[in-house]
Amino acid sequence: MSKKLTVEQIEDRLFEVESRYYKGWKQDEYWWRVSGDVHPTDRRLWTMYNNMLNKRKQENDKEKVNANTNSTNAR
Repeated sequence: MSKKLTVEQIEDRLFEVESRYYKGWKQDEYWWRVSGDVHPTDRRLWTMYNNMLNKRKQENDKEKVNANTNSTNAR
């Protein structure tokens, strides 16, 4: 079983992909998904890492809510 990446690890990998195309400003999602300026492999990586990051953040938020609910119920 593989170990899940943390939010920080995913952000680092996303930064690695984005830094290849950095020209003094951050590109928007449309540019990454549609423009012909991005290599197809980097486009797939960028999309995958963003999806993973959003999923992991949602999971972390749910864990925090559950932890708060459990601590409130324990009182």
